[in-house]
Amino acid sequence: MKNTWLIIIALITIYSCDKELQVIDGGLSEENVNATTFDFISSHKQLDTLAILIEKAGLKNKVNEQTTLFAANNASINRYVNLVLAKMRQTDPEATFTVDDIPVDTLTKYMGAYIFNAKIKRENMTQEGKILAASNGDERRISLEPVDNYNNYLESRPEYVYYTYKGGNAWEDWDDVNSDDESILVRTSNISTINGVVHVLQGTHVLFNYKNN
Repeated sequence: MKNTWLIIIALITIYSCDKELQVIDGGLSEENVNATTFDFISSHKQLDTLAILIEKAGLKNKVNEQTTLFAANNASINRYVNLVLAKMRQTDPEATFTVDDIPVDTLTKYMGAYIFNAKIKRENMTQEGKILAASNGDERRISLEPVDNYNNYLESRPEYVYYTYKGGNAWEDWDDVNSDDESILVRTSNISTINGVVHVLQGTHVLFNYKNN
């Protein structure tokens, strides 16, 4: 019985964090930060590599406009680097590839898909989501969806933000269980900077949704 109560308390704490002080890998993050979006990600130990890539892509000024950034953290970037390196070593076992080797044209082409030219906050999102065009023209579905994992412990269902890639030539229904669309969980949502909003993607995401097969 004691263990059951400990689980319930832990789940309530997690739910509270999701509503106010959003959890980010490495600790809690305040909802309001007294910094521009670029300065915030530059100073955060889990997002500083993203800041370097954004500046290299020439998008520093863009993220400091009235924008929303869906931020890939350092783990996501490392996953991308490792997959690219693995593919290169299929033909050259001595190949090397680091973050510094990501081509500028790759960054300028794809990094803009994480930036939207408006403030998108979770309180304005819906369960079925909206299809929105990012600053580079790519479309993403942004949604706020309830999860069933904690139904036995909580009176209301926690809701999580999702950043979704289109799987085929057309968007499928958001609730289609056989959909090829790929939803990425937002680990930390609604960080308000001086100029915009930041939502941090789960570290299991691979930068640019890259696949080496």
